[in-house]
Amino acid sequence: MSIAAALGLLVAGEPVAAQNSVATAMPSSNEAGEVPAWQASDDDFLFLQLVIENYRLTYDVRGYQTDRGICLDLADVIQSLDLPIRIDKKSRRATGWLFAEDQEFTIDRVSGTVQNMNTGRAPLASDIYDTPEGWCVDTNALSRWFGITFRPDLYNAMVRLESDKDLPFMQAIERRSRAARLRKAPRNFDLAQYPQAPLEYRAWRTPSLDVVAQAGVQFGEGGRDGAQGRVELYAAGEALGASYFARLATDDRLNPQAVRFRGYRNDPDGELLGPLGARQVAIGDVESVPGQLTGQTAVGRGAFVTNRPLGQVTRFSTTTLRGVLPAGWDAELYRNGQLIAFQDDRGDGRYEFIEIELFFGRNDLEVVLYGPQGQIRKDRTSVPVGFNQIEPGQTYYWAHILETNRDLFDLGTGIQIGPEKWRWGVGVERGLDQRTSAMISAQSLFFDGRRREYVEGGVMRSLGRMQLELTGAYELGAGAATELLALGRFGRFNVGANALVTYGGFTSEFTQGNLDYRAGFTFDTSLSLGKISLPVQGEYQHSTFIDGSWVNEFLLTSSITAGRFALSAQVSHQIRSVGALAPAGTDTRVRLLANARFRDFRLRGNATFVVEGPQTGLETATVRLDKDLGEDAELQGQLEYAARIDAFRLTAGYTHRFDEVSLRSDAFVTTRGGVGAAVQLAFSLGPDPVAGGIRVSNTKLARSGQAAVTVYRDDNGNNRRDTGEEVLENVAVEAGLRSTDAITGANGRAIVDDLRPFRPVLVGIDASTLEDPFLAPSTKGIVVTPRPGVVAQLELAISPTGEVEGSLHNPSGLEQPGVRLELIDAAGAIAAETVSEFDGFFLFQRVPYGTYSLRIASDAASTLGVERAIALPDGRGRFRLASGEDVIRFGTVKLERKDEEAPPPEESGAPAIAAARPD
Repeated sequence: MSIAAALGLLVAGEPVAAQNSVATAMPSSNEAGEVPAWQASDDDFLFLQLVIENYRLTYDVRGYQTDRGICLDLADVIQSLDLPIRIDKKSRRATGWLFAEDQEFTIDRVSGTVQNMNTGRAPLASDIYDTPEGWCVDTNALSRWFGITFRPDLYNAMVRLESDKDLPFMQAIERRSRAARLRKAPRNFDLAQYPQAPLEYRAWRTPSLDVVAQAGVQFGEGGRDGAQGRVELYAAGEALGASYFARLATDDRLNPQAVRFRGYRNDPDGELLGPLGARQVAIGDVESVPGQLTGQTAVGRGAFVTNRPLGQVTRFSTTTLRGVLPAGWDAELYRNGQLIAFQDDRGDGRYEFIEIELFFGRNDLEVVLYGPQGQIRKDRTSVPVGFNQIEPGQTYYWAHILETNRDLFDLGTGIQIGPEKWRWGVGVERGLDQRTSAMISAQSLFFDGRRREYVEGGVMRSLGRMQLELTGAYELGAGAATELLALGRFGRFNVGANALVTYGGFTSEFTQGNLDYRAGFTFDTSLSLGKISLPVQGEYQHSTFIDGSWVNEFLLTSSITAGRFALSAQVSHQIRSVGALAPAGTDTRVRLLANARFRDFRLRGNATFVVEGPQTGLETATVRLDKDLGEDAELQGQLEYAARIDAFRLTAGYTHRFDEVSLRSDAFVTTRGGVGAAVQLAFSLGPDPVAGGIRVSNTKLARSGQAAVTVYRDDNGNNRRDTGEEVLENVAVEAGLRSTDAITGANGRAIVDDLRPFRPVLVGIDASTLEDPFLAPSTKGIVVTPRPGVVAQLELAISPTGEVEGSLHNPSGLEQPGVRLELIDAAGAIAAETVSEFDGFFLFQRVPYGTYSLRIASDAASTLGVERAIALPDGRGRFRLASGEDVIRFGTVKLERKDEEAPPPEESGAPAIAAARPD
């Protein structure tokens, strides 16, 4: 409530709290000399609640039923709407303003007039009644004065407020509602407690298709002059009980490059392939599992199977992230909020961040993808190090075979990255105890001019706040290698150390053929510089080779994140001695990555400087500036420099996002005489579960999951849609802890797009969008695990609500305050919570229809030494809220002592747990 409003109430000296009884008002004339015929009495007294849209205002309002309608106490209305209006009882005036400082408001009961912006100066007539509470104003007059319709609803004991304007108190209510939803979001969000919606595989589901088409012309670019065109098609769906994706891309002359295809099944429960208990099975475009000292991860056409948990890393101190990168997109990598890497479109449709360093504890990795039409997509993953990766007695396996760098159907015009040779590998890992696990694997691959076969094994052990790994590898017919890795945390420092020794000329994709030994350490910490936290990572590696030469490498990385500005700097320094194949030398480079947003501008850039080496100076640089033009359009400008050809390239573009498609046009000019222009069109096609047929969208439907949600009114509270139960429109749907733009139409249906594949998400209803305040979601939502290009069908119930009240007594029969009570629904989930008041009274409001039981919180039961379950006065364990039985009054409910021989706790009836009250 505003200070002005509070002052007005204080000066007026009029009570605001509700009274249990109302004294009969004596007839009184108003200051205009008129005597209303009606007189206030107890029989006409009302106690109402103000409601606007789906919100109930905090304070109740007193009123009366008069001969002309309904009047409301003006002081109560001022308090509820938080209006800066002062009521002066002595001068019989009320002054202030309504919702804006230029809307001055004055009531003068001496002259019998009211003046404000809505009505001008007008007579009061008989709009105000004198009652024991104060000035009671007719609701029709309040509607005229305030510009808000006051519509009394005596059946529901409320007054509905209607306005076509977004008024200040409404904005404050919405802010508080959003904040409350954020506070209620649990820190550890356990999806297992909510209803699950299995998404069964089918023999056929119509695929979703992402299309990117580009046409343009350019000159002065060597042999690529003239008209150009490029198309990329990406489809995802289901066939023969498995998921699949397929990618077809052309070159700049519309010649097909390759067809990439993958058929696969993911099952978090590990029920694939019968006794194998696999969690992942794939054929086509697959990714191999890296060894510890042998083969790195690779991609190509082949097959893969494993029972490892989805998303679990296979290497001890590093991980690799790969994903789909649409044509024209680029990617940034963040680790624990720090910008550490960048990748531009390289033409093969993938982003790839290799050997990302991990630290002891939690490693939050986020890949942010930026599209040419202004799209931003984020892919998050968490990689814990030092935690139990495999349970004792649990065995994980993996196996792969693939031809590296080959798509399933190679048309001979694609981009070749590395040798196209077959490789295979198998591995097993077993948990020995809570802190120890062991692994063994074998791999065959083509490297350094010939085929090589390896076997390797290792032991991983946790020691306090450190984790160790000892690994050994042997190349059949050649040498061997041993490596010791350690990661840990000491105070504010994450530290790591490594030592590797080779024998007999061992070589692999992780080592060089003439390496003798390698050792190094890493650290990570955060420095506090006033209000700024400065993360710093450092690394040192020393390598000695068989010929006696050596290399020292230093790496220092830091970043600053302040609001919407992020800057990352990396300095690398290498010192080489004279070797058999290379001269001595030094090389020092500085790499900068920046990302900033200022109002409607977004700036991104990267640059590499060679400080010391054969050629010094700026090596490469890219700066991109985006300017938002409303919600659906933006301008882009990009400047690139490449020292290798000593040329600048300036590009300017305009993007407009329609509901169905995104359209981009751009033009470029270079300092080498090149010019060109292009137009790019991006859209997606997919099945329309609401209207039927095919829908067109600017969202990447094939790369994300979708949910078709039907919202209906569950009148009987059985959480099942029965015949005659109506659907509800204008209801917003939420996914996870974020709001979406999905709002139900006249058929009660909405589509939620852009769901992250294979990550369970809770799809629910934004209760703040329900127009009827007496309705509430029957559950907090339904959990679904989306799949790319597939639409999940969900039904969410909205139920009428009721109230449950009673008085809580301890085993000795005394009132028990301060105890948290829980309502448990038929599924065993907590549906509502409350805390008993000073006299033991408790009240659950807005409880959806259904069957419930009552219990107290576990911490309260432990403190009081009582049973959690509460026996109801009629002996039943469960009760039901339904139409005609929407108010349950239990009267006195008594806690039962868990141990009769134990001394009775809290005989005084003092609060059981002070911390049990909600914030």
